[in-house]
Amino acid sequence: MFHFNKGHLADPTIPMWVVKAHGVTFYVNHVTSEMPWSTKETPLNDKTKGSIKFKKCKLTIDSENNATISKLGIADAWLKPPRRQAGRIIMGWGGKMWEALKAGEFQHSKIKEVQGACSSSWAICDLLDEHELTMALLKYPNSFRILAPNEIYYQAYDEKSDWIEEQWEAEDERDYELD
Repeated sequence: MFHFNKGHLADPTIPMWVVKAHGVTFYVNHVTSEMPWSTKETPLNDKTKGSIKFKKCKLTIDSENNATISKLGIADAWLKPPRRQAGRIIMGWGGKMWEALKAGEFQHSKIKEVQGACSSSWAICDLLDEHELTMALLKYPNSFRILAPNEIYYQAYDEKSDWIEEQWEAEDERDYELD
């Protein structure tokens, strides 16, 4: 199943599409389907009003963070479904979750800073315990987001520097001018 990611409208560094497979969420830049699909309308859901569903298919995400939905072949029957682990998170620098981490409320890896446009800053780190991740999701809703391994900021965290360069640039300055 996949749907448009409204978070992309507020922050262009967040990939445009949300793809869900076996209970695991992936954020991708593009989706190509080689399979028939149907819609799933959810008008009572505050966040997602509808999505596109597929049955008996295989999800492949390439190195450019593009998803392909294709037919599940005989050899694919032995593919393991994706697994969710304690997560790498991104949060506002100085926000509620950042303060909780600084206070030692959760076990975490080194916090790295991402400098964004217009003086915005984010922080990225790994929460090391699955139970603490669940507690953080309950205690600090909407204060952070779990990064998927295919996202560029997830991958940039593993580089040796203490900060992460912003990964989005305006393609054409005129596209972002106010009227």
